[in-house]
Amino acid sequence: MRKLYTYFVLVLGIAMIGLGIYLMFNPSTSLQALTIFIGIILVLNGLNEVISYFGERKYWSISKWIMLDGILSILVGGFAIFESNMAERLFIIIFAIWILASAILRILTAFAVKGFPGWTLLLLMGIFGLIIAIISLFTNTLVAIAIGIILGLFFILQGFTCLSLWWVIRKGENRAKR
Repeated sequence: MRKLYTYFVLVLGIAMIGLGIYLMFNPSTSLQALTIFIGIILVLNGLNEVISYFGERKYWSISKWIMLDGILSILVGGFAIFESNMAERLFIIIFAIWILASAILRILTAFAVKGFPGWTLLLLMGIFGLIIAIISLFTNTLVAIAIGIILGLFFILQGFTCLSLWWVIRKGENRAKR
C-alpha cells in the first residue's frame, strides 16, 4: 500500500505538470470544460492529501495542515464539478482564494517537516504559490485575460509540490531502512 501511494503521488505530480503546461499553451479552452476538468484534478489531489495524512502519519510527523488542504481541495473540486455554471462566474475569485490557502498550508507543512530532505523545496513552492495568489487576488482583470497562464503555472507548482513530496517520502524510506 505504501509503495502504491508513493507512485500515486509521482503520477499525480506528473499529471498536474502536464495540465499546467496544457493550460499555459491553450488559454482559449472552453471555461466550462476547464472548470469540470480542474474540479476532477482538485478532488484527486484532495483525496491524495487526505490519504497522505492518514497513511503517512505512522511513519513521520506529517502535519494536519495536509489533511486540511486535502479537504479544501475536495470541496473546491466538488463545487467546480457539480455547480460548473456558477463556478465559471466565480472561477477567478474561487481559485485565487484556494491558491492562497493552499500556499499558506504548504508553507506550514514545510515547517512541519523541517529537517527532512526536500523541506526547503516545499517551502519555496509555498512561497511561489503565495506570490501567484496575491497577484490573482489584486488583478482580477489580468487574471480573467490570462487565466490559462496563471492556472497553468499553479498546476505546475502543485505538480512539483507532489514530486517534492514523493522525493521526501523516498528519502525518508531510505533513512528508515538504515
